[in-house]
Amino acid sequence: MEKRNTIRVPFHVRSVIKHGDAVIEGDVKDLSTGGMLFETRGDIPLDEMVQISLFLYGTSSNLSLNISGRVVRKSDAGTAIKFTELDLDSFIHLRNIVSRNAFDEQKIIREFQEFKTEEASKD
Repeated sequence: MEKRNTIRVPFHVRSVIKHGDAVIEGDVKDLSTGGMLFETRGDIPLDEMVQISLFLYGTSSNLSLNISGRVVRKSDAGTAIKFTELDLDSFIHLRNIVSRNAFDEQKIIREFQEFKTEEASKD
């Protein structure tokens, strides 16, 4: 049963995950505004809170997105991480990536509104 409520697109980019004192490098296999699937040989425990750095390289600039997340699933396909905290700039970059690889920009805008509502209810 599909539990995702965000659009997920294939997107391959280098990433570094930090948890505790460990630093694990790997590749993102797919990405959404709510999380990502991370392919690595390193082991990250289930439910572990992590700090994520996504490295985006362009022809004229380099950008790093720094996002907090939690490991929600592990399988042979990779480690699924749900984003728990990201700033507006990072969300906009993620939204742009997803919208260029998907075709429902209005749903992506609703995703951000739902994310912010969820964050506000935690306070």
